[in-house]
Amino acid sequence: MADKSQPPQETLQLRLDAATFKELLRDLIFRETGKPYFKQLHIPRQRWRRMLGDWQPLTPYQAERELLPVGGRDIDARIWQFFLTYERLQAEFHAGGMPVTAIYVLRQHCPPLNAALEHVYLLECTPHEQHEYRVDLRGGPAPPPDPKRPTSKDDSLEDDGLEGVYISER
Repeated sequence: MADKSQPPQETLQLRLDAATFKELLRDLIFRETGKPYFKQLHIPRQRWRRMLGDWQPLTPYQAERELLPVGGRDIDARIWQFFLTYERLQAEFHAGGMPVTAIYVLRQHCPPLNAALEHVYLLECTPHEQHEYRVDLRGGPAPPPDPKRPTSKDDSLEDDGLEGVYISER
């Protein structure tokens, strides 16, 4: 029986060079993992697949340490080695998904290739060729607004007049 609450799935496959892929990883690991729509990063499980499933969680801290360490050298080689070891990296998002516009690289590539893909539910990265990566996106249109949530002034994009104002706590 099909679930009628989930919108139809759209897919898109991108091929990115190493520099662009590194930019996507930076946005994903450093910015999007803290957002409420982010669910979990996953890597393929090396052992115990029958009992524990095909995927094991990867914390944002572990991903940062292995892929993009602060002050690290030869980051491109580290990223390539990570994918030689684990083959894939999955980012999963809660219902409603991540807006495509949240990550600069996706904002540049997705609308011209698939305008129906507005929110991403699953992002999967794999190595394609030396210095090139494949990014598979699954998602769909933006979810309808929640009728239970009233629209308030806080939701608007208007200027609140507090830019540059410093409030002292005395």
